[in-house]
Amino acid sequence: MSICQGLCEFGTLVAALIIVIDPLGLVPILIGLNSSVGPRAARRIIFQVAAGATVLLVFFTITGTWVLKLFGITPDDMRIAGGLLLLIISLKLVVGGRFGPEDEEADHAATVVPLISPMTAGPGAITAAVVFAAVHGVWITAAAAVVAMIISLGLFLSSRWVYRLIGNTTTDLISRVMGVFVATIAISYIRIGIINVVKHVR
Repeated sequence: MSICQGLCEFGTLVAALIIVIDPLGLVPILIGLNSSVGPRAARRIIFQVAAGATVLLVFFTITGTWVLKLFGITPDDMRIAGGLLLLIISLKLVVGGRFGPEDEEADHAATVVPLISPMTAGPGAITAAVVFAAVHGVWITAAAAVVAMIISLGLFLSSRWVYRLIGNTTTDLISRVMGVFVATIAISYIRIGIINVVKHVR
């Protein structure tokens, strides 16, 4: 394989992973975090989310197929569980207009974990990473995952400037509207997961 072909393959993997990670879909939630916990705490959460999602993607890229088989976990199991978590997040967004702890000193674990997975490194991203590793190779896929998350981190950090531009009122409105979209994603995850499980049972 020539250098040009290798770079094209790598670029394709990075682009595909960015699409399934969908960092733009997380930006409205991160905007809401600025309102909830303040810019400094939100920035810390963003770095924790990016680091955690990167570790998770690289981990499943390297060991994905073996780990899933070891614990008997299927992609549909991940879709259903991830969909339920997303549904909880969407309800908090629609009802409260924000997702995250109310004061800056609160324990952010409950916020960070679901933002890492399923919101960033969700079933689609993890499944894609496992498939890409099988087709293109483990190490090129792991490198592509790291680059994709670096690009996603840049988009996540832009949420702070968007927040400064539009302020609290518009942030609250966007968060509530995006909560509805997050709910539809959650339902689709659960629906597809249940349909696939029922098909396998038959």
